[in-house]
Amino acid sequence: MILTVTLLSVLAYIAPRLGLLVTVAGFACRALLKLHFQHWRRRNVPGPEPSLLTGNLGPTFSQTKHLAELCDEWYHEYPGEPFVGFYKVFTPGVMIRAPDLVKAVLVRDYASFSANDFPVDAEADPLLIYNPFVVDGDRWRKSRQLLSPLYTASRMRQLFPAMERICDQLVEYVGGHVGRDLEAKAVSAVFTTQNVARCAFSVDADCFRNPDSEWRVMGRKVFQPSLLAGIKYMLVLFLPFLTNVLSVSITPKEVNEWMINLVSGLLKERKNRKKETEDQLQTLLNTKSKIELNEELIAGQALSFFTEGFETSSAALGFLIYSLAANPHVQDKLYDEIEQALKSYDNTVSYDMVQKLDYLDWTLQESLRIKPPLGVMQKQATKDYILKREINGQLEGIWITAGTPVLIPLLSIQNDPSYFPNPDEFRPERFDPREKTTDPGRMVYFPFGEGPRMCVGMRFAQTQIKLALVRLMLHFRIVVSPNHKPFRMDAGKFPVESRDGLLVRFEKRKRG
Repeated sequence: MILTVTLLSVLAYIAPRLGLLVTVAGFACRALLKLHFQHWRRRNVPGPEPSLLTGNLGPTFSQTKHLAELCDEWYHEYPGEPFVGFYKVFTPGVMIRAPDLVKAVLVRDYASFSANDFPVDAEADPLLIYNPFVVDGDRWRKSRQLLSPLYTASRMRQLFPAMERICDQLVEYVGGHVGRDLEAKAVSAVFTTQNVARCAFSVDADCFRNPDSEWRVMGRKVFQPSLLAGIKYMLVLFLPFLTNVLSVSITPKEVNEWMINLVSGLLKERKNRKKETEDQLQTLLNTKSKIELNEELIAGQALSFFTEGFETSSAALGFLIYSLAANPHVQDKLYDEIEQALKSYDNTVSYDMVQKLDYLDWTLQESLRIKPPLGVMQKQATKDYILKREINGQLEGIWITAGTPVLIPLLSIQNDPSYFPNPDEFRPERFDPREKTTDPGRMVYFPFGEGPRMCVGMRFAQTQIKLALVRLMLHFRIVVSPNHKPFRMDAGKFPVESRDGLLVRFEKRKRG
């Protein structure tokens, strides 16, 4: 009884003072945060006002705005500024606006920005650590060394017949839906998944006949994680120090297991095969390299060219299909070019014929300019660096330290009227060398990145997109569906995608 009374007395004494202590601590934390968020102001670097809890990335964290949209707001809010200061939650970061600084980050001073800002837990993601887009340092160099031989021009020429057979399936599939609404990105994803499965592994993914093909299911799981996984990843993305606290797997465990089992089965099958299969996996196995190959490493590289090969390509092809539907005069001009080229190639679509279609190339470039699959490049300073800017005629340097997040607003730069007049107009002719007015050395167009970390699969992506489009143009005319809704960016997706889809219809083309 006496003990109870004593404890109650102690609590009665502490309680009001504890409340006061918590209040004082709260005010102290608030004051420290406010002081911390003066980082850029003290350096006279302009930028948006941060929130005490989320810095400047709150709308992206809550998925109410895509990061590309957020960067676009900052881009237009501070015209003329070479860079803008922001806060990745509590970490000061910079968004680069000026083309010369973009070139410095991606090319000239690449060694100071060699990492992409993409935290990965090696234990939780045993295959993703081999993806050259994600990793840096020695892992990146090894992955790049292994993957580069898979995407040479000669390899694309060898894979072209296989791509043609997949395009036959694409034409048949679309032909079965003539006059009906189709979502352009979804159709493109079916094609690119089927094509990657064939070119990379010599496997029939059965995507055209079966919408629930395991390849489509696994592909969707990579880019549409569960709610819990999405929340955990967002926390790690914005609070990278949590990487060591939360075991966050970006790639679902079942996808990793599926890829490991797939590769293991293919390797066993090929041991007893006399004739080698011409696909990306076999090219990887035949690569003469100082790097010792094991099943996990091979599975990691295989997952890399699977995910890299279908997702961004399907986003690019989907928007290109819609853009042609919305611009029939461009579609007519492209069709005429294809028909004229066929006359010079015995009415046969070949690798050389596709490569010589200039207007097709300009059309693809224009589509990638307006809606690049990757709207923002997320880099990280790997060394201390001085960003230079001019103030009142004087050159001034601002130090950023290693670990500083660096954003490059690709979507905003490529749609800046200062570099591309009437940027909303879909006009492939702006990439005609005879008309091109932008300095080719100026970094204002780089949908595949630039410099040492430029997309290694760029040639494969362009080849499959161009061939698919040629075959579609020869058989169909594309129109915008009356049910189509205006483009609104999907804030919940990493690539630039339409929240309401890109609805089009295919009509049988009568060839003269």
